[in-house]
This record gives sequence, C-alpha cells and structure tokens, in this order.
Amino acid sequence: MQHTFQVRTSELGTSFIKSIRSVFGNREVKITVEDVTAAQCTPDQSEIARLLQHRKDHPAVTIEDTRDFNKIINDQDQ
Repeated sequence: MQHTFQVRTSELGTSFIKSIRSVFGNREVKITVEDVTAAQCTPDQSEIARLLQHRKDHPAVTIEDTRDFNKIINDQDQ
C-alpha cells in the first residue's frame, strides 16, 4: 500500500504520526521526504538531454501525399 501526504514542515508533529498509524496500522513503513517545490520546478537534466538528442537524431519531416483515398476505398470495395 502507498499513500502520499503533502504537508508543510511547520505542520509536522504528533498528529502527522497518528495519521500515518491510522492509515497503515501496526506495520513497518518506509518514509521518504522530498522537497515538493524543487521537484516540480527543476526538470531532470538527463531527461532534457535525452529529449534534445532524440530531436537531433529524428528531425521532423513533412510528407506530401497526393493519393486519392476515395479511389483506394472504391478499389477495395470491388
């Protein structure tokens, strides 16, 4: 089971621990703390580099198609 709590550090206290206990009961849990503001504002540099390399390796192309699709459909129906 996974549950996300988003709180300000000034709001942490015994009530936070009680809310975790009410959700998970008497089980072993793993608690991870993450700075929400920093996580939302700073993109992963490796992801940006990967995207830029992908754009470089696979540039956009425009394909002109002059086929008459109605003719293709009519040919299929016969």
